[in-house]
Amino acid sequence: MEKEVEKLILEELREIKTILHDHTNKHEDHTKKLDEHTKKLDEHTKKLDEHTKKLDDHSQILHLHSETLKEHGRMLSALRIGQEELKAELDGMKILNAKEFGEIKEQLKNTEASMEVLKDETFMNKKDIYRIKTTMGMK
Repeated sequence: MEKEVEKLILEELREIKTILHDHTNKHEDHTKKLDEHTKKLDEHTKKLDEHTKKLDDHSQILHLHSETLKEHGRMLSALRIGQEELKAELDGMKILNAKEFGEIKEQLKNTEASMEVLKDETFMNKKDIYRIKTTMGMK
């Protein structure tokens, strides 16, 4: 009976050895997969670090562009204010020119009326001179 127990124990030990061998193989496979995943995670971490650096660079560029846009906005505001001042000055000049043009037009009308009177007077004077000459016998 002792031999049978020994045999059973040996058989159980063989089964345990087989199971242990299977578990060792599975453990090695899992270790290999874990190493592969670790390697991939390291690669992904490296890529993420590169992307983070690029994002930081882009953030700096965006900040510079933002500052440039603010400066351009200030320049445009200054130009707009200057343009409005020039427009106001030009409008004032237009009003002044229109007023002066109206005055000149009025003076021109007065001058035309005076010339019309002078023309009539000159005609009358020539008529009188002709009559006097005729009366004196100069003609």
